[in-house]
Amino acid sequence: MNLNRYLILILISVGLLNSIQSQTFIRGISNWKTTEIRAYRVNDFISETELEIGRSKVDSNSIFEFKINCTEIEKVILRGANFYAWLYIQPKTKYYIELPEPTDFVSSTEQNKEIEMLFFRLDSLDINYKILGFEAWMDETIADVYQLKDIHPEQFISKVRSFKQETSTLYDKSDDPFFFNYVKYSVGLSVDNFNIIGGPSKIDKFEFYLTEDSLLYKNPKFIEYAVSFYEKYLYQLNKDIRTKAEEALRQGSLRLFTSALMEDPFIQSKKRAEFVTMIMCKEAFYQGYLDRSLIFEFIITLAKQSEFIEHQMIASELLNLFKQMQVGMKAPDYTLSPTKHFHQYKGKWVYLHHFDPSNERCITEISALKKLQLKYGNTFQFITIYPNKENYTKAEQRTLDAITWDKFPLNQNDDLIKSLQLSSYPLYVLFDPNLILYASPALSPTPNGRYETIERFFNATIRQ
Repeated sequence: MNLNRYLILILISVGLLNSIQSQTFIRGISNWKTTEIRAYRVNDFISETELEIGRSKVDSNSIFEFKINCTEIEKVILRGANFYAWLYIQPKTKYYIELPEPTDFVSSTEQNKEIEMLFFRLDSLDINYKILGFEAWMDETIADVYQLKDIHPEQFISKVRSFKQETSTLYDKSDDPFFFNYVKYSVGLSVDNFNIIGGPSKIDKFEFYLTEDSLLYKNPKFIEYAVSFYEKYLYQLNKDIRTKAEEALRQGSLRLFTSALMEDPFIQSKKRAEFVTMIMCKEAFYQGYLDRSLIFEFIITLAKQSEFIEHQMIASELLNLFKQMQVGMKAPDYTLSPTKHFHQYKGKWVYLHHFDPSNERCITEISALKKLQLKYGNTFQFITIYPNKENYTKAEQRTLDAITWDKFPLNQNDDLIKSLQLSSYPLYVLFDPNLILYASPALSPTPNGRYETIERFFNATIRQ
């Protein structure tokens, strides 16, 4: 073996060893009826887009497991057929969790519900242990003092200051930067945002929370604080700066826009100007107070031209986010098969069905779907999409064969699945005859927690 090949093998071995050593292990029990749990990493906390990092089958004992390569504290979301839960993970840590059974407040028939997981044997040095303890203390303290706000404002201010001082005493010596900043910005979002006489001014808040050169892209509470601070910021700029910014918007010039923002005393630097621009663009895109096509071009330019790697990445994620369908938007002409495109269905309502033949709940809804399709198929076009797999079991294939309307196998990264954010099974999406997104998710053919089904809408539509 020559020396170069020997060195390469050593480097590969070291890399594999480091990867194994930094793995985080999650073992859980699910009390929800789901055959699979998927794990997602939050790419960044401005776009809040997610990247799938693993799938685990739920075994006959309701157990699932994940091994995740982890080099720093990060947020991971676990998604089942109709629910999700989340936790923070840190390197080389084992987590033992339980996903509690549905309660009267969270029905197992409802879609995409957030649930709180239970931790077992959680180490006191773990980031989840520290955050849960801090937030319980902060919530209890605020609940106790908030009732004094209007009755005894002097006492309220005094107790708020005491809480901040106690927080500083307890946590300022923390050797965990992530947790220290989590606490700092949690306090900023809660007690420092009370509208009280004697509370911190905007300048005070900026100087304490935002003047540092570093932007904490990986800390969700920092991003949440920054989003709050710069909310509707275009309309908070002074007259001269706003005039320049609005002219840059009319010209579609990102360079002139960020240059104008840099004149603001609460922005100042190019890096912060781009950061605030991304916050503004996301806010304006969804609230509709700026032209969406203009925002899209701004973000394309920023992704290509920014000198900051973090901004290139976040801008790219925002572009992916902006491509996702929202109610009221017309669907792109998705490719469903080599011979079938989505726009060929124009003229009929489209009831899109996201289906997995291995999913128990999906299977139980097939008979209800068939009845609806027979009754309303002249007005509503049923379309089923399901995972594109090489092999299905005989039972799964029989389930697929029972679907007699148009059905298409699609890969997980298909444009339709990504833009409609189809992250669980079963899911239903409704388009009007012009293929404008009408409801996402739409009601299912079986009753939800409020005994509603899609049939009532179908029936009302054909009577019009």
